[in-house]
Amino acid sequence: MVDVSPKEQFLSKRFLKAKKIFWRIFLGIIFIPIFLIIMIFVLCTLYSESMKMYPERIDGIKISSPIPVVPGEGMPKDFTPMHSTNNVDLTRVGTSIFMAFRTAPSHFASPNTRMYVMRSDDEGKTWEQELQLNMGKDLREPRFLYFKDKLFLYFYTGGTDPLRFQPGYIHYCERQKGGHWTEPRKIFQPGYVIWRIRTLGERAYMSVYYGIDIYGKGDRGDARILFSSDGVDWEPISNEPQIDRVGAEEAEFVFDEKGGIVALVRLEVGGGALVCRAPADNISRWECKWTPYKVDSSLMFTHKGRYYVIGRRNVAGRSARGSDFLPEGIRNAWSMVFYSLTRKRTCIYEIDPNTLELYPLVDLPSKGDTAFAGIVPLSENKYYLVNYSSPLEGLDLPWIGGQLLGSRLYGFLLDFSGIE
Repeated sequence: MVDVSPKEQFLSKRFLKAKKIFWRIFLGIIFIPIFLIIMIFVLCTLYSESMKMYPERIDGIKISSPIPVVPGEGMPKDFTPMHSTNNVDLTRVGTSIFMAFRTAPSHFASPNTRMYVMRSDDEGKTWEQELQLNMGKDLREPRFLYFKDKLFLYFYTGGTDPLRFQPGYIHYCERQKGGHWTEPRKIFQPGYVIWRIRTLGERAYMSVYYGIDIYGKGDRGDARILFSSDGVDWEPISNEPQIDRVGAEEAEFVFDEKGGIVALVRLEVGGGALVCRAPADNISRWECKWTPYKVDSSLMFTHKGRYYVIGRRNVAGRSARGSDFLPEGIRNAWSMVFYSLTRKRTCIYEIDPNTLELYPLVDLPSKGDTAFAGIVPLSENKYYLVNYSSPLEGLDLPWIGGQLLGSRLYGFLLDFSGIE
C-alpha cells in the first residue's frame, strides 16, 4: 500500500477538477455554436409572415390536382432523371407540345447537368425524347421560340462550381425536319442570362440580364430587351438597359393589346421586385413600382385582358432583412442566408397594369425547391401548366433543403371558363 500525502491528495483533486472544467469549456466551444446554428436553422424554417392573399380575384378558375410528369408514367421507358429536375419551358406547335427541362444531381451547378427536349402529341399524356444536351457544364433557362415556321430552343451555359454563379454564353438549337436538332451555337455577348422570349409582328424579343458577379461584388445593373428578325441575330432595342438597378434579374414581360409592355423584374440584391410597364411607342423606357415581395422564376401569361404571373412565394414574407444601421454588404448577405433557410411555394399572382400592383392569389401544391413553370393553351379557356417542386409527399423543407435533396416536375390543368 502506497501512502499518499495530504498535499498530493489535494493536488490530485485540483487536477481532476481542472480537467473537468477544461473538458466542459472545450465541449462548450464545440457544441454551443453547433446548437446555435441548428436553432437558427429551425427558427428560420418555421418562420412565416402573413401575406394578404386575394382569392376572390381567382374566382371562376379551376385548378386540377397535381399530375406527376418527371418522373411520370408518360416518360419514355428508358428515361431516368437525376435527383433535381427543374427549369422547364413549354410551347405548342400545331397539335404537338414541346417541353424542355434541366436535370442534375442538385439544384446547383454541375458538369453532369443534362437538358432534354420532349414532344407530346396527346396533350402531355405521353412524351417522346427528341434532344439531350450535355456540354460538361451547367445548362439552365431553356426557352422555346416558334417564329416564322421555325422552332428554336435557347438556354445558357454556366460553370461547374456549385458555389458560384458563372454565366457563359446564351446558345440556341434549331429543330430540323424529322425531329433532329442542330448543334448548340452561341449568340449575343458573354455573361448574359436569357429569361423570356416573346413575339410581336415580324420581330422576336428576348429579355436578358448581365449575371457576372451579381451575387458577389457586382456593381452593374443591366436587364434589357433584345430583338431579332430571324431568331439567330440579336441586338438591344436601346443603348441603355431597361433596368439599370444593381441585382435586377429575370425580367419577365408580355405585350399588351396595344403593343406596350407589362413586366415583372426580380431584385436579387436589396430584395423585392419591380412591377413595370412601357408604352407601345417607346418600349425601351420602363416605368416601375417597387414591391417588397421577391417573385423568383416568374412566368407571365394573359387571359381576357388580365395579367397573371406564376412564381415563387416566400412563406417568410419580404426578402430583404437586417437593420438599416448595418453595412449594406452584411444586410445583403444575411438576407440571402435567411431566404435560403425559409420555406417556399409556387403562387399564382395577378398584376394590375394601371396601378402596377402585384396581387398574390393562391398557392399551387408545392414546397421546398419550387417555381419555374411553363404553360401552353389547350383550348380557348384551358391551359396545361408544368412546374417543379420538391416531392409533394415529402417534408416541407426550407429552400436550401429542397435544392440539395431534389425536385420533380408536376403538371396542372387550369380552366378559365368561369372568367368573364
